[in-house]
Amino acid sequence: MLLGLAAELGTTRPAAAQEDVPLFLVNDSTTVGDVDFTFRSTQTFETSQLAAEVATEGPTFFDKVRRVLPFVDMAPHPFAPLELQRDVARLRTFYRNHGFLQPQISYDEQTRLDTSANKIDVGFSIEEGPPLIIQDVSFYGPDSTSYAIRQFDSEAARERWVRLRDSNPFRIGERYTEYTRIRIKDAVLRGLKNRGYAFARAGSDVQIDSTANTVDLRFFVDAGPRTRIDEIQVVGNESVSRQVVLRELPFQKGDWFSSDALTRGQRELFDLKLFRVALAKVPPTPAQAQRQPRDTVTAEPRLPADTQPRDSTVTVRYQVREANLRYLTAEGGYSRRLGVTGQGSWTHRNFLGDARVLSLDLLGNTGFLARTDANAVTPERRFRASASVRQPYLFTTRLSGVASVFAEVGSNPQLDVSDRFLDTNAGEVGLSGTAIYEFMPFRTANLQYELSRAIQFRVDTTRAVDTVGTGPAPVPGGSGPIAERERDIFNKSILTASATLGRADDYVSPSRGFLVRPFLGVGLNVPFRSGTEYLKAGGKLTGYHPLDDLLADDFSLAGRLQGGRVWPYGRSRRVLSASASASGDAFSTYENRFDPIFYYAGGSDDVRGWTNRLAGPKVARRVVYNRQTNNPDTSYVYEAVGGRSKIAFSAELRMPFPGLGENWSTTAFLDGGQVGGANTPLAEEDAPDDFAFSNVRYGAGAGVRYRTPVGHLRLDLAFKLNPDFEDLRDPRDVFEYNQCRARPAATNCDAPDADHWRRLRLHLSIGQSF
Repeated sequence: MLLGLAAELGTTRPAAAQEDVPLFLVNDSTTVGDVDFTFRSTQTFETSQLAAEVATEGPTFFDKVRRVLPFVDMAPHPFAPLELQRDVARLRTFYRNHGFLQPQISYDEQTRLDTSANKIDVGFSIEEGPPLIIQDVSFYGPDSTSYAIRQFDSEAARERWVRLRDSNPFRIGERYTEYTRIRIKDAVLRGLKNRGYAFARAGSDVQIDSTANTVDLRFFVDAGPRTRIDEIQVVGNESVSRQVVLRELPFQKGDWFSSDALTRGQRELFDLKLFRVALAKVPPTPAQAQRQPRDTVTAEPRLPADTQPRDSTVTVRYQVREANLRYLTAEGGYSRRLGVTGQGSWTHRNFLGDARVLSLDLLGNTGFLARTDANAVTPERRFRASASVRQPYLFTTRLSGVASVFAEVGSNPQLDVSDRFLDTNAGEVGLSGTAIYEFMPFRTANLQYELSRAIQFRVDTTRAVDTVGTGPAPVPGGSGPIAERERDIFNKSILTASATLGRADDYVSPSRGFLVRPFLGVGLNVPFRSGTEYLKAGGKLTGYHPLDDLLADDFSLAGRLQGGRVWPYGRSRRVLSASASASGDAFSTYENRFDPIFYYAGGSDDVRGWTNRLAGPKVARRVVYNRQTNNPDTSYVYEAVGGRSKIAFSAELRMPFPGLGENWSTTAFLDGGQVGGANTPLAEEDAPDDFAFSNVRYGAGAGVRYRTPVGHLRLDLAFKLNPDFEDLRDPRDVFEYNQCRARPAATNCDAPDADHWRRLRLHLSIGQSF
């Protein structure tokens, strides 16, 4: 009737503005203003779940934002009476599948039409009714009369069945859903197939008492014979040998059949990056083949060779399709810190056979259009070329190896300024080897050795710069004293061991569980004397826990604790333990060498509220560098000192973003950290202790997350809770203040005023914070 009246009056103009009018006044131009759900008694499901089940939808949050923006049109949401009736049927089906036998769902009482705007607000009224409760679950054999345990002959087989039956995730007295029945049946089949019963079958029957609202579930299990693998077929391989495929499988001929092992073999084949398709199959029995459809409409009936008997042996088949052996990739982007970036790679997936992967890679962080700030006056540039060979099988499928050679040159803001092309002040060439052992999915142990020759160079402007700031600084290429070019060439021999341990529900984006990532690094004097002798140890512990029971769905708590320490030894220890004035140039040289080894705090993935590396000891310095003119470029920066030890923590409360769907979320966080054991001529009162609660820097704030195909897009606004003296002041003001205090007869040295806007820091990044 509703449809007939709507069609008959389809060209009628909207009536005068009023609400609570008959719905037959809707026409083809009527739009949906809002969709709401009301519950007469109980509410089991979130409205977001119910909204996902219906086709009628109103404007989203972004649609409402577009409405107020100029020159942007909001996407229309037309009202369809037929879809509204279908939505009622969809909701009834949804509730019945979730254990509510007689839900009462309507829309008449809650739906309102605004005729002046020709807009309708749809409201669904829901009475769930009593749920169905599981009263009994029983398992019968293939004859449907005797219990399933009777089909197992041996005591060991019966014990295996009892353990499998009792491990099913259901409880008597819980609400019945259709998914509960499917889950129990699938768990029984999966358990039997993982215990050698390749031809296991299962069915089910549901008996509902609508008066008592109870359900009796009966499952009929036909385990069949226990089977061993008799043949492994590989179909579709061309350039990849059969032996390469077989060695990646976690089973061999004669082993008991396991469905999980079959799936793991499929995953191992995908990990080789050699195949577009890798499907694991068990050819059907003749009875199964008769029930299965043909592969295509025109296909011939299945041949006997495509089937196998249902006996104590089983044939497994892997159907593969090879990917292109050679491919080329290129990508580019922009970063505020790195400027325009680009990288490219050429890869051979089966280099010299045996599934080896050869990769030739180029990386360029150009620094073009990069924005500098208080801790870098020159962009961070890096140009790297490398070649690597990955061997995916070393005695076992769990162990793989990578060997590579590389050469790179770049501009490191932590080092002194250079007058070379693009301000490059560091370079390195070397080789490395890595062994990776995967003892469980996403949990690995790694051992890496790197041997390289490194160079760091700079322009020494110490003698050319008036450190008190009373006059201009002469520079190379201009008049006055000529600054001296210096370079430091040294060997690096580094052995690193690391691991990823723990357990989580999702290792890419976990919400429950914990992960531990310990590491140990050693700078060795083998085979050549190393310019960096040290022992470095540390680790990171992250934990995740949902708060569904305490707060609401999609609320969770995440925490991270990390720390470590560096112990220089040999000549490195002697030089770094001495004061800068006592060791002279040697201290500066080794300090630069250890810049990438020491610990730092601060940044979007560390202690938020501070820029990268600056949540710790730092010094204000003036940088003068040559641009081949008589007028030097002078800037002031904070240089992170770093330290031999670090401890830091982070805690996040992760919450949904109301009204924006499951891809959006919000977070509130508290971060803290301290770096200790700095190697710098800081004033005694500024030098950090190894650890003191008073020296821990805290940052707190809130953020928004949006899940994209390449990771979470994060926007965090952080507030420094206890900034130090430098954090609230410009580096130039601090530098001049320190220079004034350093004069023999310092007078009128007023401390610069604090700028409390510097307490705030906005972080934009991609990827989970931890």
